[in-house]
Amino acid sequence: MSEAADATQEKPANAPARGRPTGATRKGLETRVRIIKGAREALEEGGMEALTTRRIAASAGVKLATLHYYFDSKESLLLAVLEDLIAEMDEAYRQDVALPKAPEDRVEALIRASWRYIQRTRGKQIAQTELTLYALRTKGSEWLAARQYNAYIDFYGHLVFEDDSDEELRRIGRAVARQMLIGIDGIILQSYALEDLSASNEDIEALIIAMRGYLRRLLAEHGKAR
Repeated sequence: MSEAADATQEKPANAPARGRPTGATRKGLETRVRIIKGAREALEEGGMEALTTRRIAASAGVKLATLHYYFDSKESLLLAVLEDLIAEMDEAYRQDVALPKAPEDRVEALIRASWRYIQRTRGKQIAQTELTLYALRTKGSEWLAARQYNAYIDFYGHLVFEDDSDEELRRIGRAVARQMLIGIDGIILQSYALEDLSASNEDIEALIIAMRGYLRRLLAEHGKAR
């Protein structure tokens, strides 16, 4: 991983990027966690321009050689950061609300939980947007943006139904998740740009109505097909 914030190693589209194995030692796992935390702090506080190896290493309290050992490219580190952000979001949602059994009610509960999380994690939301734009602008890193969105779609999609073991229900869950993300992403940017919370709250209510209706339609079509 180069020192410059915009330097990357070119990777084939959709190729996985992984850090080096940490081994089974507790110290190795703790070091990796510190590096990821340091990268998150740099990204949330200063954006992609602040994501330099020196800043990350200093924040994590490790040597540059150690950083390079655990993450041999910027993409492998960003993927680890993305996975960490999603894991944190998952924990926050599950602590925030017990999801109802009815699918439409679950969708509403998910959107409301998402909006509460967004309101208290402004830095993280902007960092995730920057990560997406970086991946789309950087040749060879486009796969990271696809990985990011597929991870979010999977996250929401699996929560739409209490049991999504049925292949068709998984498809419906992912379809609803995609539409939810379209709405949520737009509301995030509009909310931060206009700083109009009342309007954003209205937009969330409109998104809930739309998603309940969309899910109802998909389930009705699924019932007819059977």
